[in-house]
Amino acid sequence: MKMRSIRTRLIQFMLAVTTIPLLLSLVITLFHTRESVKEQTVNENARLIYQGKTNLSNYLNNINRASLSVYSDPHFLRNLALSPDNYRVVAEIYTMLQTILITNRDIYQVYLHNNLSYQSTQVTNGVPRREYRSESYRRLEDFGTGDTAIEPVHMSHSYGFTPRPADLSNENVFTFYRSITNIPSKDQQALLAIDVKLDSINEICEQLYAEGEEQLYLIDDKGLVIYSGNPDELGTTLNDKMLLNELSSKERGYYDGSKAMSIYEKLDVSFAPWTLVKQIPHQSLYKNSTELTSINVIIAALALLTVIFGTLWISIRITKPIKQLASYMNQVQTGRLDIEIDVKSPDEIGALARRFRQMMDTINNLILREYKLEIANKTNQLKALQAQIDPHFLYNSLQSIGTLALQHNVPRIYSLLSSLADIMRYNMRNSEAMVTLRDELNHLELYLELQKERFGDQLEVVWDIDPECLGAPVPKMILQPIAENYFKHGMDNRAGRGRLTVSTNVSEDGRLHIRIENNGASIDIEELTKLQNMLLHVSSNEEADTGYSIGLNNVLMRLNLYSDNTALLSVENVEPQGVAVTLEINVRGV
Repeated sequence: MKMRSIRTRLIQFMLAVTTIPLLLSLVITLFHTRESVKEQTVNENARLIYQGKTNLSNYLNNINRASLSVYSDPHFLRNLALSPDNYRVVAEIYTMLQTILITNRDIYQVYLHNNLSYQSTQVTNGVPRREYRSESYRRLEDFGTGDTAIEPVHMSHSYGFTPRPADLSNENVFTFYRSITNIPSKDQQALLAIDVKLDSINEICEQLYAEGEEQLYLIDDKGLVIYSGNPDELGTTLNDKMLLNELSSKERGYYDGSKAMSIYEKLDVSFAPWTLVKQIPHQSLYKNSTELTSINVIIAALALLTVIFGTLWISIRITKPIKQLASYMNQVQTGRLDIEIDVKSPDEIGALARRFRQMMDTINNLILREYKLEIANKTNQLKALQAQIDPHFLYNSLQSIGTLALQHNVPRIYSLLSSLADIMRYNMRNSEAMVTLRDELNHLELYLELQKERFGDQLEVVWDIDPECLGAPVPKMILQPIAENYFKHGMDNRAGRGRLTVSTNVSEDGRLHIRIENNGASIDIEELTKLQNMLLHVSSNEEADTGYSIGLNNVLMRLNLYSDNTALLSVENVEPQGVAVTLEINVRGV
C-alpha cells in the first residue's frame, strides 16, 4: 500500500490556504501607498524568509548531526586505528556509513578516507566499496577552514572509484565535509564526505515564492547559486553585482533594485555561509492593485473558511486512527496480546499500527519460544538427575572383581572384565569428540571380544583394515552401535555360524569408507526403504521408530555434526542374506 505522508498533505494544504491570502494581502496594501506596499512586502516576506531560513538551517544541522554520529559509536574511532584486514572492523565501519546514509532520504552517497590505514570507503545505494589510497580524493581545506565545510553544488561523482552502472545517474549535489579527530587531539584521523541531493532544499525553497511571479535564490558567500527557479543557473554566479555587494555587508534586509525588490537573510550555520534571497519584480508587486481591492475581502473570507473547515477535517482524519490505536494499546496492556488491530489508514499512522501488530506477533512468538525452551530445560535437568551414576565407581569395582578372579586362578574372567573396563574407560573420555580410527576400531574389537565370549564358535569376526586409514579422525562411538544392531536384530544361531566383516579404505577423492557387513537376517524390503528414506532426511530431526533406525540415526547425526553435513551412511541387504552398513567421511591429512 502506497503511503501518503501526513506531513506532506498538511504542508500542501496549509500552504494553499495561507499563501494565497498572504499574497492577496500584499496586493491590498498597494491600494494605499507605494511605501506602504514596500513596508508590508518587506515585513511579510522577511517572516517567510526567516521561516525558510529556519527550515534550511534545521535541515543542514540534521546533516551535521548525521556526520557527528561517528562520535556516538564507542568503537568507530578505535576501528580507524585497527587493521583494515579485520573483517569485524570493516563491517562496523560499513555499518556506521550505512547508518549515516539512511538518516536522511537526500543523502546520495557517503565517502570516508582513513588517514591512519589509508583506506578509502564509499557507500552508494547501500553498496559499499573500499580501496587503498595514500590520500583522500578531496581535501576539506579546499572548501573551508575548521572541522566542517561544504562544497558548492556540483554533479555527483564516484570519488575515484570505477563507476558502476547504478552510479551513472548523475545528480546535482552539494558535499558536506567533516574532519574526524580524536578529541582533544586536533590531528585529522579521517575525512568524511556526505553527498546530499537538492530535493529537500528544492521543496523548502519552492514553498517560499510564487513560481512565475517571483524568484528565489539560495547562494553561498561567493555568489554561487545553490537553488534557483531556473535549473540552468545552478552552480553559476548570481548575475547581479549590486545585490552581491549588498549581501556582503549585511546579515538580513532588503534591496530595492531597478527591476525588483530583493529580501534576503543569511543562514545561522557556521559551516554553510548561505543566503536566502527572494526577488519580487515591481511589475508583479504593483499589478492590478486597484482592480483587486473590491474582491480582496471576499477572497480572504473564503480562504479563512477553507482553512477552518480544512483544519477540522484534517484533525478528525488524523485523531480518529490515533484514538483507535490507543484503544488497542490499552487492551494489550490488560493482557490481550492477540488483539486484532484494524487501522487501515494509508499514512504514517497506518504504518505505525501495522508495525505495532508485527511487534505483538513477535512478542507472542518469543513468549511461546521461551515457554518451550523452559520445558525442554526442565526435561533435560530431570534426565541429568536420573543419570547421575558415578562411572568411576563402576570402573574401580570391575578392577577389584578382576583382581579377585586372578587370585582364584580364573584369568578368562579377568580378561573379559578388563575388556569391559576398557570399554567403560573409552566411554568416559567425554572431552574427546573426535578420535582416531585406530581408537574406534580398538573399542569395537573389545566389544566384539565380549560378544565372542557370549556366542563362542557361533561368531566369526573378519578384519580387513587398510593401515593408512588408522590415523584418520572420526567421531567417537560410530562403529559399536552398528555392530550392536547385528546382535540385536540380525544374528540367528539357527542359521549357522554368524560372521561380521569390518573393512576400511580411503578413496582417491580423500573419503574414508568403513563397511560393516554381516550374514544375519536381511531387513524387510518395505522397512529397508523406509529406513533409507529416513537416513536421507535425517536433518529433519524426525523421530526414529524402528530398532535399526534409532542407532543409525544417532550415528549419522554425529557424523554430520562433525563433518559439516558431508558424511554419508547407507544400508543395503546382501546376498544370500545379511545387511551391510557403509560410512563415508571426508578426511584430511591421512
